[in-house]
Order: sequence, then structure tokens, then C-alpha cells
Amino acid sequence: MRKIFLTFIFTIFAPITLSLSLFCVWQIERTEGLPLLFSQQAEKVLGAKTPLELYAALPPAMGSVSEAIATGDARPILIEQYLEKYNSPLSPYADFIFEMSEKYGLDYGLMVAIAMCESNVCKKIPAESYNCWGFENGATRFQSWEQAIEQVAKTLKEQYYDKGLVTPEEIMPKYAPPSVEKGGPWAKCVNQFLEETR
Repeated sequence: MRKIFLTFIFTIFAPITLSLSLFCVWQIERTEGLPLLFSQQAEKVLGAKTPLELYAALPPAMGSVSEAIATGDARPILIEQYLEKYNSPLSPYADFIFEMSEKYGLDYGLMVAIAMCESNVCKKIPAESYNCWGFENGATRFQSWEQAIEQVAKTLKEQYYDKGLVTPEEIMPKYAPPSVEKGGPWAKCVNQFLEETR
């Protein structure tokens, strides 16, 4: 009689206990991810410690990198790298050079290229003149780097660009007239360094 009673109890409670156990495992997986208990059971079934791989859906694409970064954003960095390469005192003013080039509608590398040809990017200028561009054969004296950069940009805009003189070849006869008779080394120099700033 006792055996029948135990068999009856086991038959009724075993499925309930198993169901509750499975429900608990399912609930843990659903709320906390893959539980340690399941991982240990997988080890027993597979016979070795195998790392379990979980996969998740990727989030939807939010646009491309090329849309997030504008082409123009690299230009001040190119100017800065170029000036640093030649240990120019203008290096800290790379952003300002770019801003003034944009403000006055100049090629972003033009001021740097002219400074390279005229003064080895400001390493060979009259003391405290801030004149890297050979204005008045170096006689012009500016009060600061910022003033020099803005004045040069403004002059290039008003005296050259606005009059249709945009390329180094077009700028040269007015900016560096003696170079014309020598076959245009000034324009060649500016063009060379314009390419290097790219």
C-alpha cells in the first residue's frame, strides 16, 4: 500500500516539479540572458567547455560616415600638418589661415604656398615683421600673425581675385613682376607648394 501511495505521489508531483523547473529556467533566460545553470548543462551535453555564442540583431543604419564628415573639414588639418612639417611659426594659426581663406574666397592653400616661396613659411622674415608673404619686398610690417594673415587674405581677394587674377600664373605679373622675365619661377614655386598642401 505504501508503494502504491508513493508511486501515486511521484506520478502527480514529478511532472509539476519538472514543469516548474523548466518555467524557472525559461524565466531566467528571458530576463537575464543565458544563465550559468544552462551553460553548465550545455557543458554536460557537449562533453567539453564550449563557449556559447549569442547573436543579436544589429541596430538600423543611421547614415554613412561620408555624410557625417564634410570634405572641407580636413583642409585646416592639411594646412596644420604642412606647416608643422616645415616647423613654421604659422603652425598654431592653421585654423585662422583656413578661416580667412574661406572668408575671402581664396584657395585654402594659396597663402601657405606663397609664404613658402617668399619666406620658407615665415622662417626667413625681417624680425618682428610678421611678413611671410614678401609684401613690399618684405618692407611691410604687421602688428601680429592674425593681422598679417587677414590683411594678406583681404589683399589677395581685393587686388587679385576680384580682378580675375586667380592662378599663380595670373597673380605673378602683379605680385612678383621680376619673376615674369625669368620664366616664371615664382608661379612654378607657388604651384608646387599648392600641390603639397593637398
